[in-house]
Amino acid sequence: MAQQSLSRLQIRPRRFALGLAVVAVAMLLAAINYGNNLIFLIAFMVIALMVNSAWQGWRALAAVDARVVPPPIRPAGTPGAFTIEFSTPRGALPPLWVSTGDEAVLPQPAGDDHARVSLALPGEPRGYLPLPEVTIETRYPLGLWRIDRRLTPTVGQWIHPAPQEGRQRSLPVLQDDGGASPATEGDPTRLRPYHPGDPIRHVVFRHYAKTGQLITRHPEGDAERPDPELVDYETFAGPRETRLSAMTERLMQLQRAQRPWVLHLPGEPPVDATATANRAGRYPTALQRLARFGRPQDARGFDHPPPGEMT
Repeated sequence: MAQQSLSRLQIRPRRFALGLAVVAVAMLLAAINYGNNLIFLIAFMVIALMVNSAWQGWRALAAVDARVVPPPIRPAGTPGAFTIEFSTPRGALPPLWVSTGDEAVLPQPAGDDHARVSLALPGEPRGYLPLPEVTIETRYPLGLWRIDRRLTPTVGQWIHPAPQEGRQRSLPVLQDDGGASPATEGDPTRLRPYHPGDPIRHVVFRHYAKTGQLITRHPEGDAERPDPELVDYETFAGPRETRLSAMTERLMQLQRAQRPWVLHLPGEPPVDATATANRAGRYPTALQRLARFGRPQDARGFDHPPPGEMT
């Protein structure tokens, strides 16, 4: 799926082009009045120059391909930026001006046929929000015409709740039915229930064949795997935004400490990161769940924060 859509090109004369058109018309009237073929020639050359300039600029901008690079996820209220990469199959990019408002930015060249530009984003409330519409403009080749088109990103920006310490009613952890137990005497290992991510070679299949329960055998020197901490919406106190900020802060603390965790939000399936292998992949998913929780969505899949919500 394309990450942006481009509108049709629009062309408008600049002030100098309007002045040149007035001069060309005056020269034509003078040539007709005096029957001067040289003035005719000069007037038609000026008109041809203007038409060719418009055609060259139109072709140049029509050949420019733009690709939106989604911004990284960031906390609510924090300014950010997103990148647009430009390329063309015609050998060289025309001079471009890119803007999301009144101020235009010049893309930084990354080669003759490649360039990129970084556009600032203001602080926003949490959610999956649309990126602003972008205007791409060129005045190539002589600056007589302003040729532009609109770029509407179809990807959005992820904004998770601002992390903030909060108050918990309790701090539950997911407990196994049975803890670690020593193996038979003389065997320097311990047995405990299977955790996702345990090496398959540690599974005691003989016990599984007899009881149907998976347990694993670990040398006594191995560090004990901690139980995953449950980051549950119902265990935090306060209004919704306060709870989500506190959950985000706790989730970040667990991720920095490389401790296993399980995220639970009402009405949604839990997100677990109980094994080292899946912890890095589940962390962005958990932040996205926190970002979108309780948000209404439009037909394009973007969230709509309530008007006036603080960032």
